[in-house]
Amino acid sequence: MTNINPYQAQLINKWRKGNLLLPKSSLFVLEATPAAYVTLAGNEAEKAANISLIEVRAVGRFGRLFISGTESEVEAAAKAAIASLEQLGGRE
Repeated sequence: MTNINPYQAQLINKWRKGNLLLPKSSLFVLEATPAAYVTLAGNEAEKAANISLIEVRAVGRFGRLFISGTESEVEAAAKAAIASLEQLGGRE
């Protein structure tokens, strides 16, 4: 999502204690299974671009990763995160 509305940012930030989603920034949400894979994806995303990890939910069956920043930085981080998961072995 690009150009986050201030109200949308407020809803996402409601329970946040760390990095906050800022209005007018971009947001990328990645969901992966097993949940622990989102930690690897988040690490690779941070290496690839200057982004903020808004939230990493690595508990349960599905993990979710929330990344924010400028549109170009989020796009680069998303590509790196997806590529890191695609390189993992063990899939049929």
